[in-house]
Amino acid sequence: MQIDDLPLTERNDLATTQADQSVSTVAATLKANNIGAMPVCDQSGAVIGIISERDIVQGFAERGAGLGDLKVSDLMTSNVITCHLGDDVNNIMEIMNENKIRHIPVLDGDELYSIVSSRDVMTAVLNETKANFHTIGLAYETVR
Repeated sequence: MQIDDLPLTERNDLATTQADQSVSTVAATLKANNIGAMPVCDQSGAVIGIISERDIVQGFAERGAGLGDLKVSDLMTSNVITCHLGDDVNNIMEIMNENKIRHIPVLDGDELYSIVSSRDVMTAVLNETKANFHTIGLAYETVR
């Protein structure tokens, strides 16, 4: 199964932010959209980082109440790991596990297309496993 087989939010509906945005604005957007991370894009739309709930919580633990006035660039992960629409879901799951991350921006060529979460990947693998068990059950019933 490939990333483009997943039901992803497409670019037009994807919540993104810029490096100069305030952390409080990003936190409000994450809450309002019930999402855990946002790609950080430059003026041309290229992905330059990612900011997640975890980044904000760690920032709060380190810096305290003034966190909301900081800029996204102060907390974002700059060396962002990305994937492409044709990448294998199992490989992406391994990358997430090895790097202890839960969100990866998805690129279509060099352009941001979506973001994939560990929940998206887990749901897809679970559904595929259920379908495989169903198929095995049908095959067993046929030969029994």
